[in-house]
Amino acid sequence: MGVDREHETHASGGVAGMSGETVAGVARALADALAVLFSFAVSYHLYRWVRHTELLYRGQSQTGRYVAIAAVFSALCVLMFWQLGLYRRRVSVLNLWELETAIKGLVRAAAYFFALLFFLELKDFSRPIVVGAIVLSGIVIVLERRLLVALAGRLQLRGQHGRRIMIHGCGVTGRLLMKKIVQSPSMRYRVVGFLDDSAPIGSLVSCRVAQTGQLLFQAPVFGRWKDWQRVVDEQGVDELLVTAPGFDPDKLSELLRVARRRGLAVGVVPHLQDVRADQMHVEDLSAIPVLRPYSPSPRRLYSLVKRLIDVVGASVLLVVTAPLFAIAGLLVRLETGSSFLFVQERVGLSGRRFRMLKFRTMWPNASPYAPSPKGDVDPRITRIGRLLRVGGLDELPQLINVLRGEMSLVGPRPEMPFIVERYTPLERQRLQVKPGITGLWQLSADRHLEIHENIEYDLFYIHHRSLVMDLVILLETAFFTLGVAVGGLHRRTAEDRTPALPPQDARDGDQGYVLVALDQRGSGVTPVSWQTFVPAAYALADRWPVKMLVAGDNIAAFDELLAEPARRQERQRYQMEYVSYAGRAGLRSLLSGARLVITDLPHVLAAAEELGVGVITVSEGRAHWTAGARDADEILDALWATLPSDTTTESGAAPHAFGRVGLGG
Repeated sequence: MGVDREHETHASGGVAGMSGETVAGVARALADALAVLFSFAVSYHLYRWVRHTELLYRGQSQTGRYVAIAAVFSALCVLMFWQLGLYRRRVSVLNLWELETAIKGLVRAAAYFFALLFFLELKDFSRPIVVGAIVLSGIVIVLERRLLVALAGRLQLRGQHGRRIMIHGCGVTGRLLMKKIVQSPSMRYRVVGFLDDSAPIGSLVSCRVAQTGQLLFQAPVFGRWKDWQRVVDEQGVDELLVTAPGFDPDKLSELLRVARRRGLAVGVVPHLQDVRADQMHVEDLSAIPVLRPYSPSPRRLYSLVKRLIDVVGASVLLVVTAPLFAIAGLLVRLETGSSFLFVQERVGLSGRRFRMLKFRTMWPNASPYAPSPKGDVDPRITRIGRLLRVGGLDELPQLINVLRGEMSLVGPRPEMPFIVERYTPLERQRLQVKPGITGLWQLSADRHLEIHENIEYDLFYIHHRSLVMDLVILLETAFFTLGVAVGGLHRRTAEDRTPALPPQDARDGDQGYVLVALDQRGSGVTPVSWQTFVPAAYALADRWPVKMLVAGDNIAAFDELLAEPARRQERQRYQMEYVSYAGRAGLRSLLSGARLVITDLPHVLAAAEELGVGVITVSEGRAHWTAGARDADEILDALWATLPSDTTTESGAAPHAFGRVGLGG
């Protein structure tokens, strides 16, 4: 009886899933057909407008013929798209496979269409109208599919779209998996949260959603692995994805057995040590799945044609933008009194160094190798520079690098030499192709983060590059640049209120985090310092990122200290992370990114003072200010508000700061 009910559940779930996928496929097919019909209508009326004499009269009498031709071509397109799998649930990086395959399907449909016209001996139609409609269809279909993805993304963020997914493990692989799901709403998945055995319960895992703006998607850590059945029931989870490295095979077998009984779908992401799972593909070896790494091989014909496109495209763009070069050069020279070109050494194909060109957008006294501005409102950026940075116009001089053969129109962004020197073997794969002016990373939601921290975009391009992919990326870049330019010009008036003065002390604007490093050598009794400062640090995590040094054996004790506040549902930005380190180098790395350190460990205090990081030392549950901070007054205010009144003692430094926050005399 129970077995029958189990099969009934799976069957109904499968039918429902197939029904949902079928409806989505029909909707996409209808949207594609309408996009093609719209393209024919635009091409027809545009040609009539251009040739408004004899064709105007003749075109009016042949409207029905063009409607029939458009219907036949749209049906062929839908048939080709269906054959190529565009109506099945499949996604790739930035949905690039979908767009690339749509272009291929459009070309194939055009070939069949013209063959059909030839065999039917249909000649009484205007070829410019048909050819124009086919070319326009490629652009409109790309726009239409982008619109559908954007609509699906809105539904996903509102919790109205897709299967509810829980991820076990919020490490590198788990975060990457969440990012891929969030940035691919056509998968119709929705991440509801994480299970993790080391992250603080209640903390939020975040990723960027859009290419522009500050919109983040955040999913909480709901519990530990031992709680998975309770969390799955409470959150109404449809599927559990396991990513944690070193997952016990016995636990996996138990999970699969229980999940099968409960009707819960399960997926396992393989952990391959230093090899990224997204750079592997599955090969069927006589019914045995074998994981193999992608092995890109140079294609001489592709390289020759790509070089030809680079030369022709860069030459045309240089001619078209010549007036902009002259105007920008004059304005930059007048404002900065320096050369309008900014030259910086970068690393290209096979590790060769070259001098990359850009329009100067920052004041001449800004360090050329300092971290890049995280936004256009930065004191290092000039007024003209802010205008040029809208839509990436400051990178137009790189067309000269393209003509020199140092860069390509499409490819990974070139990095600075001191970063390349620290590359891992995986990251060095970026040097297998020429760097480009535009590429996947520039079009992604992670374009404001460091290039080498989002290596998956470049690796995907390297392993899958083709002329059609390059064409799609260039088309996407045009749409993206137009959108950014319109948005940037809309914001420019408000931003101009911020004066752009030559900076005295340029900074990267990074907030930094609060590091809590309390003695972990407990004797079985929870120390007073933990009871006082762990909840206080939790309160700070609503406004600033907090990293808390926690030994593996003490995770349960820290969880217990945070149990009460973790149940508070009003928290929106709980940014806490449990961390550890190995050796002095690991400690210095942790301290180098901190704005404030709370510690009772002498070696941490000494290292923090050496690096000039603000420090609050803890002794017997009382706070003592011992070192200067990097503009940490706001953090001190918030910390003081959360601590008991008898927690602080006199300080030995910066009395003006203590007078404000109450830390000392």
